[in-house]
Amino acid sequence: MDAREADPAAPRHRDRAAGPDETTGTATTSITATRTPPSAPPRAAGATRRDIQVLRAVAVAAVVVFHLWPAALPGGYVGVDVFFVVSGFLITSHLLRTPPTSLRALAAFWARRVRRLLPAASTVLVVTTLAAIALLPAGMLARTGREVLASTLLVENWSLANQATDYLAADASPTPVQHFWSLGVEEQFYLAWPLLLAATLLAVRLVGPARRHPRRAVGLVVGVSLLASLAWSVHLTFADPARAYFVTPTRVWELALGAVLAAVGARTVGWARGRSVVGWLGLAAIAAAAVTFDSGTPFPGAAALLPTLGAAAVVWSATDDTPGGPGRLLARRPVVWVGDVSYGIYLWHWPLLVLAPFALGAVLGTPARLALVASTLLLAAATTRWIEDPLRDSVQLRRSSPRTFALGGATAVVCVALAFTATGIGTARASDERRDLAVAVAGDLPCFGAAATRDPSCGDPAGEAVIGGASAAAEDRPAVYADGCWNNAPFTGRRTCTYGAATDPARQVVLLGNSHAGQWQPALVGQVDDEDWSLTTYLTSECYPVDLPIDVTVPANSARCADWTRWAVDAAIAQDPDLVVLAARTFRPLLDVPADEQRRTAQAAYARTIARFTDAGIPVLVMRDTPAAAEPVPDCIARERGGWRSCGQPQDTAVEPDPLADAATADTSGLVSVLDVTDVLCWDGVCHDVVGGAITYFDHGHMTSTFAQTLRPEVEAAVSARIRN
Repeated sequence: MDAREADPAAPRHRDRAAGPDETTGTATTSITATRTPPSAPPRAAGATRRDIQVLRAVAVAAVVVFHLWPAALPGGYVGVDVFFVVSGFLITSHLLRTPPTSLRALAAFWARRVRRLLPAASTVLVVTTLAAIALLPAGMLARTGREVLASTLLVENWSLANQATDYLAADASPTPVQHFWSLGVEEQFYLAWPLLLAATLLAVRLVGPARRHPRRAVGLVVGVSLLASLAWSVHLTFADPARAYFVTPTRVWELALGAVLAAVGARTVGWARGRSVVGWLGLAAIAAAAVTFDSGTPFPGAAALLPTLGAAAVVWSATDDTPGGPGRLLARRPVVWVGDVSYGIYLWHWPLLVLAPFALGAVLGTPARLALVASTLLLAAATTRWIEDPLRDSVQLRRSSPRTFALGGATAVVCVALAFTATGIGTARASDERRDLAVAVAGDLPCFGAAATRDPSCGDPAGEAVIGGASAAAEDRPAVYADGCWNNAPFTGRRTCTYGAATDPARQVVLLGNSHAGQWQPALVGQVDDEDWSLTTYLTSECYPVDLPIDVTVPANSARCADWTRWAVDAAIAQDPDLVVLAARTFRPLLDVPADEQRRTAQAAYARTIARFTDAGIPVLVMRDTPAAAEPVPDCIARERGGWRSCGQPQDTAVEPDPLADAATADTSGLVSVLDVTDVLCWDGVCHDVVGGAITYFDHGHMTSTFAQTLRPEVEAAVSARIRN
C-alpha cells in the first residue's frame, strides 16, 4: 500500500500488512517472564487476546479512513506500523514456543505462513487483475501487471521504492495492488527472521554459559537488529525519504519492536491499574500520530516511534483482564470482528478504491465511498469465512508441508500468468493508441492541438474527439527526459544535451530550468533543426534557477540544488548563447522565508538571475508556467471516457503564481520577453485537458511531446523576436 500517495508522494504522498499470526492473537503467543501468582488464574491456552484484536481494528480503520478521507485523518498511514509491531510480536512468540532448530521446523513455520497469508492474498490478486483488464487504461494496466508480478514474488515494496525515486514517475496514479508493499515487507521478514533466531539458538547451544539464558541471547540479537534498523531508518528518511518509506531495512525495527516484547515477556497479570494506564496511553499515542502526522512528516524514521511505541504499550499491557482497560472496555463484538477480518479489509479496500472510479466513470463522492466501505466489509467477511479459514485449518494441508507448498506454488503460477497477461494486453493496447496518434499527427490535421485555438473555423477548441488515447498520452514525454539530459536528486550530476547543429551552429539557444523547462524542448527543437541552430539544455528536477536555498525534500540537497543552479547559470553565460530560454515551476518554498514573503522574495531572486544574463548581453525568453491539473490528465480522460470534456479545472485555480514571469515582466533591460500560452489551454474560465483533440499533459502538469509541438508557431515567433541578431 502507498500509504502516503498518493501516497503518494508524495510526496510525495505515501496496513494489515501481512496479516496477524495464524493464532489470531491468542494468549499462547505471549511469552511472559513474570510468574502467575496463585490468586490469578492462568489464561487459557488459545484464549484470544481481545486487546490485540482491538489494536488491529484501530489500525485497519486508520488506514481505510486515511485512504478514503485523507483530510479527516492525514496520518492514518501509521496503521501499517501498528500492524508491523503486532506481527513481530506474534511471529516471534510463535518461534520461541516452537524454535526453528531444524529444517523440518523451518518448513513447518513457512508452511503455516503460506496457509495463513496466501489464500486471501492470491484471491485478491486474481480478482483485481481480472477487473483491471476490464477497466483500466492501457498504460495503467501494464503497470498493474508488473506490480502483480512483484507482489506475487514478494518484492512490491522494492518495486515501489524504485518508482518513488523517479521524479517523473512519482506522480503516476497508484495501481490497485500497490498496497501489497507492506505484505512484501512482512513476508521478507518471515523468510529471514526464523533463520536469524535459529542461528541464535544454535549459537546458544554451543556456548556453555549462555545455555541457561537462551531468551536473553534472543533478546540481545533482536535488540541489536532493532537498533541497527532504526538507525538506518532515521538516516535514510533524512537522505532519501521516498525510498526509505518502502524498503525493508527501514521497517525491520518496527517488527523487531514487537519481537522484543515476545523475547522479554508481555505483561499478562498483576499491576492492573498501571497496565490500564499504559494501554490507554498507547492508544493515545497511535491516535496522536494519526491525527497530527501528514504527508509532510519525515517517515518512517524517528517519527514512527510514536505509533509503534504506542502499539507496543498496548501489547505489553495486556489489559483483557483489567477493569477499565482498553482490552476490556473496547473489545465489543463489532470491534473484535473488525480485528478478526482486518486482513481481508486491508486486502480489499484499496483495489475497490482504485478500480471503482473507472467502473463508475466518475470521481467517488461520499455515498460511493460509504458503499465502498460496506463492500469491503462484505468481501473481507466472505474471504475470511470461505477462503482464509478453511485453507488455514485444513487437516490435509496442516499434515503436509509439501502439499501446502504445492498449493502455494500453484497459486503463484496463476498470479504470474495473469500478471504477464495483463502486462501484455496493456502494452498491446498502448501500442495501438500510439499508432493511432502517430497516424493523426502525420496526417497534419488542420485543427489538431493548439491549432484549434488559432482558427475560429475549427469550432470547439477542445475538438470533436480525443485523438490517440490516454495511455499514449501518458507515455508521450519529450525526448529530453529520456536522453540522459536530466539532473535529478541529489543534484550532483552536471548533464547537458545539445540538439541541432553539432558544429558551427548559426545560432546557439540555451534551455535552462526544471522539468517545466524540459517540456518546451519539442516546441523548440523543430526551429533549431530548420535554422541550423543548436539547443543546449541545463535541466534538473525540483530546483529552480534562483540564488537562494530551496526547501527540497531532503535537507542536505538544498545546498546541492544551489550548487547546481550556480553551475548551470555560470556554464550558460560562459557559452555566450544567442538566447537563453528560462522556465520553471516555483513550487517548493525558499528556506527560512516567511510564507507571506515567498512570492516577493522569489521574484527578486529570479530578477537577479535574469540580470546575470542581460548584464552579459544575452537575451532572455521566459516561458510563463503552464496551468496545473488537479490530477494526472490521462487518468481523468480514461476514467471519464465519453465525458472527457468534464476534465479540467477552474482557471483561477489552475493558473498558479509565477514569480519568474513576474520578474521578466518587470525587467527594464529591453532584452527580456515573456511567452504566455495560458489562453491556448484555458478559455471560458476553465483550463482544459484536451485541446484540438490532443491531450495536453502526460501527468498533472507536464505537456505531452505531441501537444508541445503544436505550440511551435507561438514558440517560434517568440524566439525569433527575442534572439540576438
